[in-house]
Amino acid sequence: MDNVAKPLKKLEVSQVEELLKDSSKVVIVQTAPAVRVSLGEMFSLPIGTKVTGKMITALRKIGFSAVFDTDFGADLTVVEESAEFLKRIKKGGPYPQFNSCCIGWVQLAIRAYQNFFDGLISTVKSPLGCFGAVARKYYAAKKFINPEDLVVVSIVPCILKKNENQLPYNTTDGFFDVDYTWTTKDLANLIMERGIDFNSLEDGEFDDPLGESTGGATIFGRSGGVLEAIIRTCIYLDTGKVFTDDLVFTPSPLSADIKECTITLAGQEIKVCHCGMVGAKLISSLVQQGNCPYHFVEVMACPGGCIMGAGQPMHLPKEGVTPQQVRDMRSSALNDIDHSQEIRVSALNKSLLKVYDAIFDGEFGSKKAEEVLHRRYK
Repeated sequence: MDNVAKPLKKLEVSQVEELLKDSSKVVIVQTAPAVRVSLGEMFSLPIGTKVTGKMITALRKIGFSAVFDTDFGADLTVVEESAEFLKRIKKGGPYPQFNSCCIGWVQLAIRAYQNFFDGLISTVKSPLGCFGAVARKYYAAKKFINPEDLVVVSIVPCILKKNENQLPYNTTDGFFDVDYTWTTKDLANLIMERGIDFNSLEDGEFDDPLGESTGGATIFGRSGGVLEAIIRTCIYLDTGKVFTDDLVFTPSPLSADIKECTITLAGQEIKVCHCGMVGAKLISSLVQQGNCPYHFVEVMACPGGCIMGAGQPMHLPKEGVTPQQVRDMRSSALNDIDHSQEIRVSALNKSLLKVYDAIFDGEFGSKKAEEVLHRRYK
């Protein structure tokens, strides 16, 4: 792996380092699911090695006041988007519902498919945004922190996420949901600069109460994971049954980039799919023609999803590994974490339920939840 020539330290990293020295600020950090299965590669560990505990300890050594899991934010995104989808099914549309967590897809839609924002693209914030919003509304109040003094940093696999946190619709009570964003590479380079022996670190644990998450949140990091997590929660909300079977997706006759599946929800046969940008453009054309066969479409801009984001460690051909192999190993690692979780349905996250009881009237999709966890694109 070409980790010898380090990029210049990113502006966001320098700014956060200064804030960590400011005793008047409380600087917290959240880590996206894809980071924990790729960060170790920057320290010569095998591709897909799960380094969650070492990552947490490294972040504490860097100086963050608390280390939280973006997976908690993913669980928030799941329950809100599931409530949104079930409402749509019971109303009979409009279809399809597109996910809104991938900034690459949302930016494409802003440029080319403005009409999709009138009821087709979900209004739910991304996991980063949902986490930041709840940190402002719930965590700050619980810890008696002035929201002005709370700084939210996110560690992500995606370069475009550096832009997302400054978009005007990602705000809560006048504050941006996320203040600064680092990539996996940014974090790895800072760990190296600090002289931290990453591979010798003991495993740490995420802080409470925003550190608890489910298997459904973990698989957000790979293609199809958003869709699977939403289906699990939709089935639970619809029937009260815990469904965690792996969904079987088959290639669509429309395009090899589209993987589809049919399920039953609210007594109806529902067709869903996940795809990359090639499939997204094709499906978008069908939507505009009124011929889209799908009820829900998950779009991820990067092939394989966030695990292959541009902020992740890259592997050169001379290493004897293909992008597909890297993708498969990282995806497998996320699946292993999902299968090992005691709770795999987002709607059953106990810490999340406490947040809903405290500030969202105890109801997924409530008016108060919409005010904080949903975007207003216009």
